Amino acid sequence: MANPTPTLHRAELAVYVRGVSKTFGQGEASIHALKNVDFEARRGEMLMIVGPSGCGKTTLLSVIAGTLTFDTGEISVFDAQLQGMRQREITEFRKRNVGFIFQQFNLIPTINLVENVSVPLLINGWSRARAEARAQEMLARMGLAGREGDLPTMMSGGQQQRVAIARALVHDPKLVICDEPTSALDKETGAHIMELLREVARHPDRCVVVVTHDSRVYKYADRMAEMEDGAVERVYDSHAQYEQKAAQ
Repeated sequence: MANPTPTLHRAELAVYVRGVSKTFGQGEASIHALKNVDFEARRGEMLMIVGPSGCGKTTLLSVIAGTLTFDTGEISVFDAQLQGMRQREITEFRKRNVGFIFQQFNLIPTINLVENVSVPLLINGWSRARAEARAQEMLARMGLAGREGDLPTMMSGGQQQRVAIARALVHDPKLVICDEPTSALDKETGAHIMELLREVARHPDRCVVVVTHDSRVYKYADRMAEMEDGAVERVYDSHAQYEQKAAQ
């Protein structure tokens, strides 16, 4: 059976969300995207967020990552209190501690793979030579050694997603945010990408949070959170618990 989100010792938590609300618009046109959300993600885990389109999954990802402000509540990401930060401080925290992986890869088509992967390091003030050396290491880890000078348009979808993962991890972020990372990929490629992400999550000072509609990848989750109508309604301690419920 599913249980409400458990309260863990704060030292175990990567992400701690309490009473968070977010409204877009005003008056009769307002949309309550998040409604008093409670949510926790542990260090060293891959947690998947599932639920119907429009239920608030991507909005929750955005407020956790600091790319979107929230109206009320508390968010702590690796002990950093987001609600107490100025926008400049949030931006600085995000560029050092958060990596993003998107459904559409979001690679820059006019620059090569090394240059794409180097971007987060250059933003963090690394020299170009040092950044590109680190980017080459990450591309090699993703099985793309020898392709460093290629443009993204020369790569398959799975290869582009591996480049996107390299870019997301090159600055060694603590929190990795993934928004539908496999929905544009075939089954075999998606499985390979999820194996990479699961390996990434197995670090005591890292957490991977994945929003997905792709039931093929549920088996890679350590836990699953189900959202409905702007709130986290249930948390499952395994993908098997969630799939058993879904089959009923």
